[in-house]
Amino acid sequence: MYINSENLLPKLQGKAFGIDIEFSNDRICLIQISDGDQIYLFDPIALNLEQYMKDFFKNDAIKIFYSGAQDLKWLKNEYQIVVNNYCDLKVLAQKEPDQSLIALWKKYCGVQFEREDKKRLQRSDWFARPLTQEQLYYAALDCKYLVALREILLQQYTEDEQNCIHFSTELKEPKLLRYLKKQLVDNQDVLLPQKIYRHIKFQDPFQTDDQKVIGLIEQLTKKHHEDYKEQKRQRFLQFQEKFTTHKPVYSNCRIFSLSGQQLCFCDQKKIQWYVKNGLGEYLDEKSIKLNFDPVCEFDEKEMKFYNEERSNRCVICGASSNILKYQIIPYMYKHYLPNHYKSHRAHDVVILCARCHEKASALQDKKRAEVAKLYGVPLQYYGEEKLVVDKLTYILKKYESLTKAGKPFDMGQYEEIRNQFKDLIQLPIEFNQQELNKINDKLKKELKNSHGEAVVKQLDTDEKIEEFIMIFRKHFLSSMDPQFLPKEWAIDHRFKRNFGEKSVYYQKLEQNEQKQDSQSIDQQFQKQ
Repeated sequence: MYINSENLLPKLQGKAFGIDIEFSNDRICLIQISDGDQIYLFDPIALNLEQYMKDFFKNDAIKIFYSGAQDLKWLKNEYQIVVNNYCDLKVLAQKEPDQSLIALWKKYCGVQFEREDKKRLQRSDWFARPLTQEQLYYAALDCKYLVALREILLQQYTEDEQNCIHFSTELKEPKLLRYLKKQLVDNQDVLLPQKIYRHIKFQDPFQTDDQKVIGLIEQLTKKHHEDYKEQKRQRFLQFQEKFTTHKPVYSNCRIFSLSGQQLCFCDQKKIQWYVKNGLGEYLDEKSIKLNFDPVCEFDEKEMKFYNEERSNRCVICGASSNILKYQIIPYMYKHYLPNHYKSHRAHDVVILCARCHEKASALQDKKRAEVAKLYGVPLQYYGEEKLVVDKLTYILKKYESLTKAGKPFDMGQYEEIRNQFKDLIQLPIEFNQQELNKINDKLKKELKNSHGEAVVKQLDTDEKIEEFIMIFRKHFLSSMDPQFLPKEWAIDHRFKRNFGEKSVYYQKLEQNEQKQDSQSIDQQFQKQ
C-alpha cells in the first residue's frame, strides 16, 4: 500500500515489523514497513511523517532492519528518532554461510533476485516522482520477508542467546573505542558494534559501569588492526608477485641517424620495428642505423635527455628488484591527449619498486580527487551513457533469467530502451543477445575513462595541456622526492621531438587522418 496522504496513514500494531529506508538527494525518500502480512510504503516527500514515525519507533515492537546502521543515522539526522528495540537481521544471519539478504530470500523465501539489479535499484533516483513500478516492487521486497526471516533465523539460537541478540549497531574505526568510552562515562547503554558483537559469544549484557567492556573492546580492536595489517600485507605480496619483475626494464638499445648522430636510447622492440619495416639496419644486437635523417630539428636539452642511458632502478629509493613502470601522468588523462603528447611518453614513465609504487599510486589518487574538483568533473563521471549501460544490463539479465526458466520475454521493453536512447546510440532493430552484450561491454569500457575524457576536453590549447601535465609532474616531485631521476628530466619538457614522416608516430597520425577523412566523405554521401 502506497501512503502519500494523511487519510491513508495506518495504525501500526504488532509485535515485530520489517523496515527499510531509501535515501537520495541527501534526504529520506521512502520508508517501507511490513508487519509480515501488509506492506506500507510511506512517502515522506508528500507527507510530513516526523511525529508519526517518532511515535512508531519508540513503541515496544521489535524493529527489524537488515544491516540498518545507515538507516538509524538517517532517522536520527532527519527526524531526531532513536529506534527502540532494534534488531539487525544481518547479525542474526551470522551462522549462515552466505549472510546476504539475496541469499536469505533465495534459501528461505524462494525469491530469486539478481545482485546487479539490487545494486542498480539501490542507487536509482528515489527522490523523483512518480516512482517506477520496478522501484516500488523492489522497495516492498526489501521489507516484506524481514519478520518471517527473523523467526526462521532465531531458531538457530538458544533462549539465552535470543535475549541479547538485538543490541547491535555499526561503528567505524578509529572512533569506535572513544565512542564506547564516552557512553560509559555518560552512563548510557552500550551498543556493541556488529563486527565485535560476533566475538562476545552472547555473554550477559554488560553493565554500563563495567570496565570489562573497555578491556574487551581494546582487545578486539587490537586484533582487528592486526588482522587488517595482515590482509594488507597479503594484498601487497600478491601485487608484487603479479606485476613486478627482477629483469631489466630498460634494454638501452640505441638508434643512430643516417649521418651517424645518436638519436636516443630505446627498447628492443622499437629497433626491431625499424629493421622489419626496412627503415634501418643493425650495427650490433643493441644498435641500429636508420637509412634516413630526421627532418626535424632537435632541442639540445631534449637530446641530452633521450641520449641518457636509463638505470634499471627505482627513481625514488634506488632499489633494483621488484620494479615496474609507473605513469606520472595518469593513463585516464593521457589516453585522451593529442597524439604528439603521447608519441614520446618515456619522459613521464619511470621505474619504481613495489613499495614506492604503492605509495605514489595512493598519493596520485588524492591528486586526481583535487583535479576532479579543480575542473568540476567528478571522478565517477558518467553522463547519459551510464543510463544506457544500466538499462541494457538489466534487460539482458532479465532475458537470460526468463529464457533459463522457459518463460517469454517482453520485447516491448527492449523497444522502449532502443527508442529512448536512439539519439545517443544506434541499437539493433531486432533483439540480439550476443550483439547487445558486445555493445554493452564496449560502453562499459568507455565509461571507465569518461572522467579523464571530460577533463581533457577542457584543455583546448597547448598551453592548458602543458599546465595540466605540469600539475602531476610537480606533485610527483613534491610528494615522492625522487633521488634517482635521469639528470635531464624536466618539469617543463615540451614534447617537441619526432622522427618525421617515417617514424612510428607519424604513420599512426597519418592513418588517423586518413580514417577521419574517409568518415567525413561517408557522412557527406549519407547526407546526399
